[in-house]
Amino acid sequence: GTPAADDIAYQTAGITRDTVLYTADGEDVVADEYLYWLLNAIAQAKNSGYLADDTAWEEEIDGTPTSDYLKKMALDNSKLYAVALSKVNQEGVTLTDEDRQTITSQMESMASTLEMYYGVTLQEYLDQQCISQAAYEKLAYEVPMLVGELQTKYTEAGELTPTDEDMQNMIDTEGIYSCKHILLAFPENEDNSAVTDAQKAEVKAQADALLAEIQGAADPIAAFDAAMNEQSDDGRNPETNELYTPEGYTFLADGSMVDGSGSLVSPFVQAGMALAEGELSQPVETDYGYHILLGQSADNEDTRAVYPNYAMNRRIDQWMAEAKVETTAAYDALDPKAFYDNMLALAEQWQAEKEAEAAAQASASPAASEAPAESEQPAASPSASPAA
Repeated sequence: GTPAADDIAYQTAGITRDTVLYTADGEDVVADEYLYWLLNAIAQAKNSGYLADDTAWEEEIDGTPTSDYLKKMALDNSKLYAVALSKVNQEGVTLTDEDRQTITSQMESMASTLEMYYGVTLQEYLDQQCISQAAYEKLAYEVPMLVGELQTKYTEAGELTPTDEDMQNMIDTEGIYSCKHILLAFPENEDNSAVTDAQKAEVKAQADALLAEIQGAADPIAAFDAAMNEQSDDGRNPETNELYTPEGYTFLADGSMVDGSGSLVSPFVQAGMALAEGELSQPVETDYGYHILLGQSADNEDTRAVYPNYAMNRRIDQWMAEAKVETTAAYDALDPKAFYDNMLALAEQWQAEKEAEAAAQASASPAASEAPAESEQPAASPSASPAA
């Protein structure tokens, strides 16, 4: 049919926004959704130092011709949403009225943010991303919400409840560690001067003596717990004087904590990763003081709380690996460079129109008026993962 006047896909890629570029597990992926991800892939490549000039488009990225690489990157990102939607539809999961209201209010909030901080309307922003509002809402909100509803359905059916073996597999695969610690903190000098070597040595001697005491006890683990609760300088509740985290810390190799509450310093992480369950560390120096660590099982409340998300993501990975993709002639004919050049030309045209409009307003008004700057991407844009 005749393309709509506002069809940016037609203006830049020569295909109407409802043109099917491929199917994934029977779900059609149209230009309206795919070109958003293609523009995204080009922007990422440029940020990584590729596509510096016209000749760079003739080169390769990671051993693949640039055009094919960019199209595949956009296909993989958009495929995620199509495959997820296919599963959601098979399971009969739908959005609630409350979900719809949330999407409406989120889009209204986004529109006001764009106007206030970037000087562009929602429609202008969407045009710059080569996507319609309906497709944007689908990618940014509808599919992630539906996947969340599907995860809830699986959870309620007990499908994401782990066995002990499931937990151990996640812990081993993801590299999750857990340990308790006793912190003997360095003193804080009244003049705010740095802790001296002599002060450090004094704390180290205390840590060595405490470790020897714990190791010599009839029940070293009970002795560790008692010493930790009585002597550790880690954070405490000022009213009860009890440690905030007597159960210790559960973390990944990069130091980030599994519960998302923050990250741990590198010497602590390295020492903790090396410990077997029930094993004590030698005193470990950090900026805070000396720590005595006790290795413990990483199968705990924190890791069991994140298991459903982990299991859901593994399912999505499996769906992606098994997905049946069939591209169309329109996909094969799509030229990323021509599309991007046309997007740049449109952007220049829009900017010129804005400047002309601003100049006309300025001449009609005694107050000076500036043309708005090119917009940046607001925080609400879709990520390449619809998982909750």
